[in-house]
Amino acid sequence: MSGDHEIFAQWDASYVLGALTPADRRAYETHLEKCERCRAAVAGLASMPGLLARTRPDVEGWEAPELDAGPPDDLVDLVTQRHLRRKRRLRNRGILGVSAVAAAVALAIAVPMALVGPSDPPPARTLALAPVGDSTMTATLGLSPVAWGTSIDMTCAYPAGDTWGGDNGLWDYSLVVTDDAGNSSQVSTWTAVPGKTIHLDAGTSIPLDQIASIQVLSAGGQAILAGSLDN
Repeated sequence: MSGDHEIFAQWDASYVLGALTPADRRAYETHLEKCERCRAAVAGLASMPGLLARTRPDVEGWEAPELDAGPPDDLVDLVTQRHLRRKRRLRNRGILGVSAVAAAVALAIAVPMALVGPSDPPPARTLALAPVGDSTMTATLGLSPVAWGTSIDMTCAYPAGDTWGGDNGLWDYSLVVTDDAGNSSQVSTWTAVPGKTIHLDAGTSIPLDQIASIQVLSAGGQAILAGSLDN
């Protein structure tokens, strides 16, 4: 067996399913013209796309993917009677292989759905922070009560084209929560990401019904965004 054949011998199923790149497909078809063994292998797998198309897992809403048309129709004509006898033997093994592939596809689809589970509940409160001064930063907070205080999910955007840094690099910001008694605590810090929308997870021991206001401050302590909660 030549070195080339050892490589191309692994490509028969990928060729039938249309999984090869255009360049690899052309190279494989050139190889098929002079390799009887590979032609027989491809002929034995010719029924695989049809079998896969009829196989679907028991998952609501699943649709079978569109498969490549596979090898050209005249390919089987290139296979001699000797290859056809071998084709019958390969087909028996191929059907068993297709059944295993179909079962694996069904499992691969079903397992992630089971792992994902129900989505997280929506936040109890949503607060859009208002700009202080001429800042173009925007931020929206999702606030949820938890056993240890309040969970904060923040989405923050920095419009492209605006200035978000200086000679010393990109600017830093902090998220500060103030309770009803006027006590403030910093719950998160981050660096600006120009032209991007970022998501931050933070938390505070202050119960949600005791939060009076939330601010975004610059590294120098200047208020950039602010919002208050009417509890």
